[in-house]
Amino acid sequence: MAALGPRVLLVEGALRDNGGLRVSVDLARRWQDLGARVRFLVLENVAPDGPMLRPDPALDLRWGSARVRRFRSAAPRAVLNTLRQVRRADVVVSGSEVGHGLLIGWAAARLTGTPFVVLVQSSLPRAVAAWTPARLRPLLSAVHRRVDAAVCVSPGLVDDVVEVGLPAQRVHVADVGIDVAATLRAVEAQGGPRRSASGRTRFLAAGRLAEQKGFDVLLAAFARVVAAGADVELEIVGAGELGGALRRQAEGLGLGERVEFPGHVDDLQARLAGADAFVLSSRYEGNGSLVLLEALAHGRPVIATDCPTGPHHVLRGGAVGDLVPAEDPDALAEAMLAFARDPGPLRAKAAGAPARAWDFDQGAAAVEVAQVLAGLLRR
Repeated sequence: MAALGPRVLLVEGALRDNGGLRVSVDLARRWQDLGARVRFLVLENVAPDGPMLRPDPALDLRWGSARVRRFRSAAPRAVLNTLRQVRRADVVVSGSEVGHGLLIGWAAARLTGTPFVVLVQSSLPRAVAAWTPARLRPLLSAVHRRVDAAVCVSPGLVDDVVEVGLPAQRVHVADVGIDVAATLRAVEAQGGPRRSASGRTRFLAAGRLAEQKGFDVLLAAFARVVAAGADVELEIVGAGELGGALRRQAEGLGLGERVEFPGHVDDLQARLAGADAFVLSSRYEGNGSLVLLEALAHGRPVIATDCPTGPHHVLRGGAVGDLVPAEDPDALAEAMLAFARDPGPLRAKAAGAPARAWDFDQGAAAVEVAQVLAGLLRR
């Protein structure tokens, strides 16, 4: 990629912090390190309604509409600025498989004859159902059938993309992940591992407080573990639209001091490193979730739902962590209770976790995606 020095335009809808946005921004920074000239186009500057990603100063950030306004008002300027930026690019990349960034970026790329690539970071039918108004779903499917390339962040996402109608030869896989070395360094920068002050076995979960993450199932499971007499506690890190409902659920289950909701935190790596075990309760994922990979990097015992897609692949079918059926509080409770009573077996699995995390180091993924982009430019 360094020899070509292509002009890459990464398009995102907004800077609301989430794992997918962090992945695409990190990839863009690494493409720049590989010699690409990267511009990062954000369609709208939204009023903060939760954690926001700070723009990476290493990237050339451009706005579709820099003023904070409703998207209906911002759309004309955003479309025009997108078209201007696409005309200056050799290849356009949408960092998400859904949203206005995908639709507007694709349309501008088609008008200018610029190759267009989409990063598929979640189960396509589930993401479309969750985040796309019904009236736009046929258009979104039509766009996915016509992209020049789709890069799936996990092998389990490929079938969904092919079923939409994109030829299989245009579908690629890059196991995106984390900067393992930086993840490990962050623990000391955040004051070292943060362990339980109560002496209880501490389970930790993290992610957006949204339906996808299955924290309602986790709370139901945890209540069963407490009822069985286990000396345990649970920390659910994150913010989101279901925060109030989840707190009320915990209160209704009588969990009291056993559950903590600290919200969005700046010391997640220290909390992960100090937890006795990490729990992923998701209904669906893309690559298994970045925080799952971070837990593996810290060598934490892991209990995860065998949801579509990612956890089964990341945990090697249960070799480096326990897998339980998704949306099954009884099965999740059984795994958590087994760990609380005898942590030895799951800790033995966790011995292989750090090495598995290195399989998903982001540097290799950046090169793989860069090769896909370069291949489009050689056509």
